[in-house]
Amino acid sequence: MKAFIFLTLCLGLLSGFDINAVRENIESIEKDKLTFPAHDLKLGESGVVLTKNQSNEVIIAQTHIIEIADGKATATFKPFELLEQKFLPTPINEPKVGDEVLFRSFYNRAIAIAPNQETYQYIIKSNPNIQFMHIDLFAAFLQQENTNDPQKKEFQKFCPKYSIGLLFIADSQNIKVFDCQSFAVFGTQEFQDSSILHTEVITPFFSRITAPNKRLGSRFKSNNSKDYFPYYDKLTQTHAH
Repeated sequence: MKAFIFLTLCLGLLSGFDINAVRENIESIEKDKLTFPAHDLKLGESGVVLTKNQSNEVIIAQTHIIEIADGKATATFKPFELLEQKFLPTPINEPKVGDEVLFRSFYNRAIAIAPNQETYQYIIKSNPNIQFMHIDLFAAFLQQENTNDPQKKEFQKFCPKYSIGLLFIADSQNIKVFDCQSFAVFGTQEFQDSSILHTEVITPFFSRITAPNKRLGSRFKSNNSKDYFPYYDKLTQTHAH
């Protein structure tokens, strides 16, 4: 029975969403919008714009898809600021027709938010093609930020530091899979046996750093995540689109 549950969960995600990188040529540009073939890309996916610099490819902008129609994708773009490189000049190139957009290049790396170790391991084992960065890294990041309640902006700040593209969050209904930059939801994994959610609840999420009734940040800041399921239900429902 457990093997069947595992297989169902795994195939539920992998059959619905491809994590292989996608490259397409820009066909047109209007102000801050790019148009290119949609391939199997989805609304909300984030990526980068690549241009040729002599024999090298250079990332010059970050982008995310805002519309898909008639086989074409439209995406907005802005200067690439995700990776801080203090000793390298900031690229000043503007995207042009013929440059490439690259999507899903980081979708093979993720973090998982879960209420306990059993659920955390369940998510990881169900997605063998994805490398999960240890959740302790995110817990330590929140400590440095002096924050108790992880929100969209914390994930968006943390994920680029480790080239993380996907975020898995277990709420009271299922596991939702987000693009860590745009926070678009790309899939869900249904629990065939939801009892593992309630074997233990650690807030704000399971890690080796967190503990029941222990804050990660200041006691003077909000601590709504002390109630794991109401907090993450609201977070995932707010950003599901």
